[in-house]
Amino acid sequence: MTNTVRLADYRPAPQLLERTDLLVALGAEGSEVTARLAFQPNPAADGPGPLVLQGVDLELLELRLDGESLGAEAYALESERLVIPVPPSRPFLLESRVRIHPETNSTLEGLYVSGGLFTTQCEAEGFRRITFHPDRPDLLSRFRVRIEADQASCPVLLSNGNCIETGPLPPDPATGAARHFAVWDDPFPKPSYLFALVAGQLEEVRDPFTTRSGRTVQLRLHVEPGDAPYTAHAMASLKRAMAWDEQRYGLEYDLDEYNIVAVRHFNMGAMENKSLNIFNSKLVLADAETATDAELERIESVIAHEYFHNWTGNRITCRDWFQLSLKEGLTVFRDQSFTEDLHGAALNRIENVALLRNTQFREDAGPTAHPVQPDAYQAIDNFYTTTIYEKGSEVIRMLHTLLGEEAFMRGMALYVSRHDGSAATCADFVQAMEDAAQQAWAADPRAPRFAFAQFRRWYHQAGTPVLQVQRHWDGETGVLELQIRQHTPPTPGQSEKQPLVIPLALGLLGQAGDPLAVQLEGEPAPAMDHPTGTRLLVIDQPEQHLRLVGLPRQHHPPALSLLRHFSAPVKLELGRPTAELVHLLAADPDPFSRWDAGQELWRQALLARAAADGSGEDLAAGPLEAALIDAIRRILADPSLSDASRSALLGLPGLAELEDGAVAAGLEPDPPALFAAQQQLQRRFGVALAEPLTLALERCRDGWPRAWPDGDGARRLTGVIWGWRAAAGDAAVLAAARAAVEGPSMTLARAGLRALQPLAGPEREAAMAAFYGRWQHRPVILDAWFAMEASAPLADGLARVARLLEHPRYDPMAPNSVRAVLGGLAANPPVFHAADGSGYRFMAEQIAAVDRRNPITASRLAKVFSRWRSYGPARSAAMHAALEQLAGAELSANTREVVTLCLGDR
Repeated sequence: MTNTVRLADYRPAPQLLERTDLLVALGAEGSEVTARLAFQPNPAADGPGPLVLQGVDLELLELRLDGESLGAEAYALESERLVIPVPPSRPFLLESRVRIHPETNSTLEGLYVSGGLFTTQCEAEGFRRITFHPDRPDLLSRFRVRIEADQASCPVLLSNGNCIETGPLPPDPATGAARHFAVWDDPFPKPSYLFALVAGQLEEVRDPFTTRSGRTVQLRLHVEPGDAPYTAHAMASLKRAMAWDEQRYGLEYDLDEYNIVAVRHFNMGAMENKSLNIFNSKLVLADAETATDAELERIESVIAHEYFHNWTGNRITCRDWFQLSLKEGLTVFRDQSFTEDLHGAALNRIENVALLRNTQFREDAGPTAHPVQPDAYQAIDNFYTTTIYEKGSEVIRMLHTLLGEEAFMRGMALYVSRHDGSAATCADFVQAMEDAAQQAWAADPRAPRFAFAQFRRWYHQAGTPVLQVQRHWDGETGVLELQIRQHTPPTPGQSEKQPLVIPLALGLLGQAGDPLAVQLEGEPAPAMDHPTGTRLLVIDQPEQHLRLVGLPRQHHPPALSLLRHFSAPVKLELGRPTAELVHLLAADPDPFSRWDAGQELWRQALLARAAADGSGEDLAAGPLEAALIDAIRRILADPSLSDASRSALLGLPGLAELEDGAVAAGLEPDPPALFAAQQQLQRRFGVALAEPLTLALERCRDGWPRAWPDGDGARRLTGVIWGWRAAAGDAAVLAAARAAVEGPSMTLARAGLRALQPLAGPEREAAMAAFYGRWQHRPVILDAWFAMEASAPLADGLARVARLLEHPRYDPMAPNSVRAVLGGLAANPPVFHAADGSGYRFMAEQIAAVDRRNPITASRLAKVFSRWRSYGPARSAAMHAALEQLAGAELSANTREVVTLCLGDR
């Protein structure tokens, strides 16, 4: 039975680890690892204690303490650890030699072989698959690594730090093959999860970067042979990230070289190992012909994210895995800020909120809900979630919003100066921010104040808070009263919730669309010191009453624009009439709130259509849809809007949001009906807006050949228009979408495929065949074909997925391939949510099969069943039966934990 690890049980290790010296002798059939670990007693520990070393699938060949061989009576070798009950109470050296088998390691943890390439993934607990080691993040040590390998198959030998020696070795005694070695030294202490090693046949692309202090850093990208031409974007992104971190945070890179390796078989997107980042190849290899604009931006963001970890994650790491968001939430905030500075804050904010609402909000409302700082886990790999990353970033963003840029950056400087070179906690970070806030508040009595003790609840309390807003307008006096209540629904293990500190940015719009000053009763008339009239208020009580005065005396109240720039990760419950939402969609000066008003209109229209009797095909456009059509016509004609803004305003809410909206409205979510409503609405609007859409499409053509990011907006809007007009049967658009598949832009090619995907017909089949024929030898690109085929809402959907799993180009050992096909199935409502439960049963079978070779990928896929309780009786019963089917299989600890949580059998 898997043990539960609890934050309350954390204790400092009895021994500190000063050095980790490794000799890794790589072989085609087994490798040997010799580890020399220098320990000394830990004065911060509760007292002396046993030396506990973790080890998984290791064959112990030798164990020595201070040079003397240890007999079996001196240690206990358990299933996944080695314990020396009474280690010396002085500094000592422990040396072990083990045999491991990277060539048969399919978990993609520890040291494994990917396409002939030796590579590692040690976060969170993979290092214990390489050698016996404490393998805990609060033990930082200096690493020196000597790698020995066959020179022909492994000409490139990489590890952390700086390479200090290379040379030949005597030939292999059995084969006579040439061997060689390399020695890498990392001068900065690090935990074992940041260890990395790569060995194999790689091409190198090198470029220098000069830091602001004048040092030259060699940037080296290592890719599989033939992939070097696709690295220019990644290299340029890395340089932009390094320059930005120096300019914005004053943080400079600290070693002589920085290495990135791209590998096909990788569980994560990327890993920030000190000076040797290992990336999923799809997040490195790209140009305009092989990657979409969104993928180019994603690559830039992830390259930056892993680089930013050098300080927020590596130089300052986390004390224990309960502090995971300390490094991940903070670094997501930093990479989002980087993207905002480079490409504009408004659209980036909209994209991040859409992701949050469709993934993290759903997680918060389900059986796997957990706080940003969890208090217990069984498999830590299950906590690499949108709560830890994206919600953790929102918590950091709220501090930035509440404190302002100057005080926040002062807090960051305090945090870095206090904890550089150590393992810190979330509490350490918040304390630095509190100390900076006290200085700011002393200097500016008008700055908004809040209790940091209460703010810390964001770290410990799961669930998405809800703000319920009621208002009363007195037109005779120009007074708007707001009654604001906050509550957080119960989550597993947390039935009672406490009020949080919620920064609420609001604004008011007059009937002409002009921003109005927000003046609280008892305040002097404020100057309009923000061009949009935005006012930041702190909501920290279960219920608060606000009186806004000094407003124009008129019959109709001003339009209320709440949660501007998405100032807090909360849900709003505020009944606003269609006319007010349309007014905000047309005139709100805050781009997020303008988009959000449109999203609310879309949600209402789609839920109404999904709830209609029958298929909804004959549902007439009511007043709401008519108002939306008029609003979109104005958006398409508005010269003040960019094409990227237009595409965002025309974007429909995701299916997860619509399901949550149905639950909030007291309805049973019906995913196939919601999906059908999306298709019907696109078709109806594509017909009703044929002329303005066609004119907008013509205007977009000039932007098609422009490089990213300049042509991004035109291509985005083209994709939206193609989807609507293809659904309406526009023959010219169908032909253009088909032709784009063989054009020079991957963005337009994929937009064409998306437009054709739901349409059963010769255009779709020809386009899919052409895409496959063009890219069948490029696995990174072909994964998109697998995903689109798996998510095609066609009658033979499940049989199609089964054929894909047997396809000769499908790679069951590559997480990208698995996610493309099974993730595509999960994103295919008519097939996955089929009324007979066949989609659920098939998915359960496949997850069990994946779990046998890759528990991390399987456990993440298993979360597709997490919302089974929210559906109607028949669908809920079918999904529950599939979960029980999965629970009956022999599962890993990772997948078992997720399935148990989903079933509620804790």
